[in-house]
Amino acid sequence: MKKTLLLFGILLIYSIGIKAQENLSKLRIGLSSSIEKNLSSESFAFDKYTGYSAAYNKTNYRLGLNLEYELTSNFSLNTGINYSNKDFTGTYYCAVCDFIVAPSPQNIDFRFIEVPLTLKYYFLPNKIRLFGEFGLNNLFSLNKEVTDNSYGLGIKLGGGIAYNFTKKIALQITADFNYGISKLYKESGFKLKSIAFGVGIMKRL
Repeated sequence: MKKTLLLFGILLIYSIGIKAQENLSKLRIGLSSSIEKNLSSESFAFDKYTGYSAAYNKTNYRLGLNLEYELTSNFSLNTGINYSNKDFTGTYYCAVCDFIVAPSPQNIDFRFIEVPLTLKYYFLPNKIRLFGEFGLNNLFSLNKEVTDNSYGLGIKLGGGIAYNFTKKIALQITADFNYGISKLYKESGFKLKSIAFGVGIMKRL
């Protein structure tokens, strides 16, 4: 009887372990970096009369920690935490002001923590896989003195190619377009818009 119970216990632990491994195998974690191009309006308006004349001539970038959970062999749910640098050169303007000396261009720190939530679809089941991605991007401003609202929401649309070195490690080359759907300023319709090209590495746990 004891031997039967012991054998049953061993089989139960073994089956739980196998199941846990199967669950863990659906989760991937990785690092990524991207170069961004800001496509937002050159009139960076605070309200009807004031704002910046923006020159998007800075090297913008995004660095992130990414998580991917496989829902099926083709679909996955994706999220992460990204640091995003969207700095630009801005010249202050005021339509109702008389300046004795015209404002000079200045460097504007415009940075965010981004938390995307997207669905990704893989088209090919082979070593090289193409994919498309669609979802939402949550933006939390790190420069609250620059924006009225510390939170913004955007739509993310992207795609790329993944190369599986092994069953656990893959290289991804990506491109994505981000379009803001919420306002960063209470009295202005200014919204963020950007395109990014990046590379990342993913590891299956």
